[in-house]
Amino acid sequence: MRYLIIIYLLSIGQLMAQSSQDKKTLDDYFYDAMTERLKENYQQSNDLFEKCLSIDPDNDVFYFKIAQNYFELKDYENSLLYLEKAQQLNPDNKWYQVLFIEIKIKQHTDSKTLYKLISDFEPKAKNKYLIKNLRWQVMMMRFNEQSKSREKVKQEDQTAELKKLWQLKQYDKLLKACEKALEETPDNPKVYLYKAKAYTALKQYDFALEYLDLGIDFAIDDKSLLKAFYLQYIDIYTALKQKKKVEKYRQKLQKL
Repeated sequence: MRYLIIIYLLSIGQLMAQSSQDKKTLDDYFYDAMTERLKENYQQSNDLFEKCLSIDPDNDVFYFKIAQNYFELKDYENSLLYLEKAQQLNPDNKWYQVLFIEIKIKQHTDSKTLYKLISDFEPKAKNKYLIKNLRWQVMMMRFNEQSKSREKVKQEDQTAELKKLWQLKQYDKLLKACEKALEETPDNPKVYLYKAKAYTALKQYDFALEYLDLGIDFAIDDKSLLKAFYLQYIDIYTALKQKKKVEKYRQKLQKL
């Protein structure tokens, strides 16, 4: 009997909670959504804005707020999708156009197209600081792209030198060259890999593992490079006769 009473009370509690949820107004959901947005809980905020849309599906502000949240989450495709719905409902809102241009910047649209979008928007913006800010964002995008391009060339030159020393089996020189390279480009995963390969050849396995562990995070987005790291782990653990570790990295290879 006692258990039946407990179950009954729990059921009543659930019904009351559901009833309270049902009584939530549009203003309640909007307030909660904005609160989550201020806390930078962007996905939770979007879930609540979706509830706002279920009540008022033609409110452009809700679509815009969801677009802003997706922008903060770096999900630019969804951000653009919701923003376009906001623009359809309110085509004259300049802040929607600002976000549209900012999304295009984040998507690395070519500079000519971006400057054209900004120029077309300028008469409507009526705010020179807003236009300056957008142009500055484009300039920073171009600067970062050029920096990455120069960095890529530098890393390719470094890798060519390290590869040559590896092929010549000049392991001590390779270690020194790797140390110098890491001072210049500490995020080049191939430098860590070559340093691990050199230490492996010299049978200094602890050092080899240390540099593999340090460098593998930089290789996480490159499957071919990640494969090279896993193979090096396998070589080391095979030499150390650690079968479980060897099997672990073989399984990782199979999943690539």
